[in-house]
Amino acid sequence: MRDLLAQGAEGKDTLVISYPSDVPSWDPTALTLPIAQSIYATVFDSPLRYTKDLKLGPMQITEWKWLDDKKQRLAITLHDGITFHDGSKMTMEDVKWSLLEHPAENPKLAIRGMFPTLTDVEISSPTQAVLVYKKPTPTAPIFLGFLAAFILPKAYIKKVGMDGFLEKPIGAGPYRIVQYQRGSRLVLEAYDGYWGKKPAVKNVVFLFTPEASSRVALVESKRAGLATDIPIRETERLSKTPGITSEIYPISAMYMIKVPSYVKPFDNDNVRKALHLSIDKQALSKALYAGKAPVLSIVATKGTPAYIDDYAFPYDTKEAIALLVKEGYSVKNPVKIRLLTTNGAFPNDYDMARVLASMWKKVGIDATVEETTAAKVMELSHNQKITGLQLYNWANATGDPDNGAGRILDPRLRFSMWRDESIGGRIDALFSETDEKKRIAGYQALLKEASEKSWVIPLLQGVATIAHDSTLNVELQGNGYVSPRLYSWQK
Repeated sequence: MRDLLAQGAEGKDTLVISYPSDVPSWDPTALTLPIAQSIYATVFDSPLRYTKDLKLGPMQITEWKWLDDKKQRLAITLHDGITFHDGSKMTMEDVKWSLLEHPAENPKLAIRGMFPTLTDVEISSPTQAVLVYKKPTPTAPIFLGFLAAFILPKAYIKKVGMDGFLEKPIGAGPYRIVQYQRGSRLVLEAYDGYWGKKPAVKNVVFLFTPEASSRVALVESKRAGLATDIPIRETERLSKTPGITSEIYPISAMYMIKVPSYVKPFDNDNVRKALHLSIDKQALSKALYAGKAPVLSIVATKGTPAYIDDYAFPYDTKEAIALLVKEGYSVKNPVKIRLLTTNGAFPNDYDMARVLASMWKKVGIDATVEETTAAKVMELSHNQKITGLQLYNWANATGDPDNGAGRILDPRLRFSMWRDESIGGRIDALFSETDEKKRIAGYQALLKEASEKSWVIPLLQGVATIAHDSTLNVELQGNGYVSPRLYSWQK
């Protein structure tokens, strides 16, 4: 381990990455946890991939096209030279099992929610197939480049069982797993049989480092070549440190508060709206993100299809106080709530939770901030056992509202906390709308209503922070992912 940490000037074949979180499971189709995606993509690759400027492009799937105007039959072509880390060839049988059969056998898998209308994969050759949807699904291609869409090795899993796969996972990505210690480290080695461009960095070590201060210390001391999700102030300080390069940059993510409709007092319209009205989002951005995190009034980011340019949710503490008074609450008799937050899953998450609690206290809301892990919150949310608000980072690498409001508010999906069944029908209609103007207009109406009624409370567009050895060439991604396959050490 010592040798791996000391990549330094002598050996440029190893990169140590100080990373805030381990993966919750080695089944990448099980959960849509944004922070796990960098690791999943490194080991498994993906069918399609969004470029650094968020344009959908080919990856394992080289071509895709609709065969009908109703957009229910999508022809796809798989690259002919893909092999898994055991040397077996990837075929359309693996695609069918991963996207259709595996989630059909395990309905709780997140990938089931990503492909709800997929009914068949008609295979015509090892590299040719047609994805068949039970109703028009115009945005189907974007889900092939989104969270949880990974192709797993069917034959290997059938041989060793799912438990065996989780114990010794293999993928078809640019790196294979050499050593893994849960919660401690992941050692990867460039896979010689990778079909795409071979990584310039041969060995990658992910050190799971929950404490932000420890990540800073590791990169500053050069025991890690790169560290992610570090505090904004430290990012700014490190930018002035010789030999260290650091960045703060907006990404395709949204910081928000997810509201559980099945927990009191969040079923109260006035309480929810008061929560939203009393948040000074500009102050949050300025204090915690150097003003570089744009304020959001809806769960869509500027420049994306469903963003509403002329809509702004107000900051109004007087109205918030008045609404709470109607419900019998005041500063002296506050409504008591819980706010669950991670600490280090995204920049300044825990600090933001504390600032939110401070803002709420001024209007008559007493929030207890409880630190937890992303995996634990996801488990509670999936089983409807969460007992408070959740400070959340939603990744939407596509920018499409199907992956924003269409997932966040769908009551049938496990990560949705607002369980209004009537919204499901509205989302279904928008999901199948082939008229793009009508689809976007419908989503804009839903987004605005969700904000007005505070079914979900949008806060800020997400930012990513990164610090690395200045001799490491790093290509920043619009989705904020760490992509070691794209990195190289300067000669």
